[in-house]
Amino acid sequence: MNKFLLVKDNVVLTEHITPVIQRLDSFFAAHKLTAWVTSGLRRPEDQLRIIRNELNRRGLSGDYQQAFEDIGAKIMYEDTEVYAWQPAWSKLLSLGFIVNPPYPAVALMDYFRPGSDKNKKGTMIGDSPHIRGTAFDIGGGKDGVTNEAQVIERAMGKVKGLKGYLIERNNNAIHVDCQPIDMEDFK
Repeated sequence: MNKFLLVKDNVVLTEHITPVIQRLDSFFAAHKLTAWVTSGLRRPEDQLRIIRNELNRRGLSGDYQQAFEDIGAKIMYEDTEVYAWQPAWSKLLSLGFIVNPPYPAVALMDYFRPGSDKNKKGTMIGDSPHIRGTAFDIGGGKDGVTNEAQVIERAMGKVKGLKGYLIERNNNAIHVDCQPIDMEDFK
């Protein structure tokens, strides 16, 4: 049972993320830092809910009403058939809000990942590793995610199954990617 890296009640755990979360607890304990896992396994509808919530938060839902249609609905966008939510998702990317699409989709607007000068407009972006059960998020504290990121950085290469991480400052979270692992390694 973890004492420092805690899991919120609504988080759905998987066989890939659970052992990584358990092993990370000792790193958080060493830094006397309590943190919360805020998200684990998600369905495509959960990804779309995140996009819709952010549109509402930013006051953009009126400009992107089609994003609130059925997840599989299609529209025409600049002579190309796309998901109805795709322009809204692309707008959020262009504003620096990092979120994978519910299904693989092309970024329709200028999009630069933090730390990169390469425009990803026109690039196919895969669905979230949360959907595959190989990612979880750690929420940041009052001071953002700096302390949590330092702990994860120190754990890289030392925690089996820990593949990488991405600081999502706009989300006040750290996205943590895990490798599918053999459960026998954790017995």
